[in-house]
Amino acid sequence: MRRESAGYGLVELLVAVLVLSIAMAGVVVVFATHSRAYLRADAQSTMEANLRLGMNMVTESLRNGRYGVPSTNISNWITWVPGFNANPTITLNGSNPAVISVASASAQPVATLTAHVDAAATTLAVNSSSQLSTGPLRLLLIGDSENALVTAVNSTQITIDTNPLVAGNQGLARAYPQGTPIYRVDVITFSVGSYASQLLRNDNQGSGAQAAVEGITNLQVLTVNANKAYNITLTAQSSQVDALTHQNLTSSLRSKVMLANWN
Repeated sequence: MRRESAGYGLVELLVAVLVLSIAMAGVVVVFATHSRAYLRADAQSTMEANLRLGMNMVTESLRNGRYGVPSTNISNWITWVPGFNANPTITLNGSNPAVISVASASAQPVATLTAHVDAAATTLAVNSSSQLSTGPLRLLLIGDSENALVTAVNSTQITIDTNPLVAGNQGLARAYPQGTPIYRVDVITFSVGSYASQLLRNDNQGSGAQAAVEGITNLQVLTVNANKAYNITLTAQSSQVDALTHQNLTSSLRSKVMLANWN
């Protein structure tokens, strides 16, 4: 007697393969869609993080700027930064990125007096002069009220001038006790790179502009109230082309900055 064995026919096998292929194609499409969406979300997240970081740098410098900086004749005090004649100094160029320079005293002392000094003194004994010079590191805030320029430096002694408009070294307006902190006034310049998408920061101490934040393509400034309030707008662009739109993603962040009234 002949025994028949159960099994699949060729047609049934082809149908099964077709159904499986359709299902796998659907899985691949869903996976690819989710992958592109993930990459886009990752690019957007990176852009937003860069924007927040860059905005914090610019607004923090502006907001806390001007502390300990001479309020008049600023260009006579700060001569190592070309064109710095206001604090902040903002250079606009239409739709091209703006340039912002702002001066403020350092948050921490760069030196302290090691001996009492009388009014009219032009020579100060300090614990260290390593962060001072007669170049870009020469503008000081003594105590919390008086500015002076360094005109000579050695390891534990500096010579100062408290009035750059008068010839010779002019002395202190009042006496200061031992231990009085000395701060340095620095100028920070923010700009956007011409060839690379970067927010640049220049401490104006000889090293030039350095990359601070990647992906920043534009910096715009709108004066709301001169020397008091500004609208800052940063624009960023993704480094990779978006898989969904086949274009670089862009995003902008705007912040209103109120300058502290130190003067």
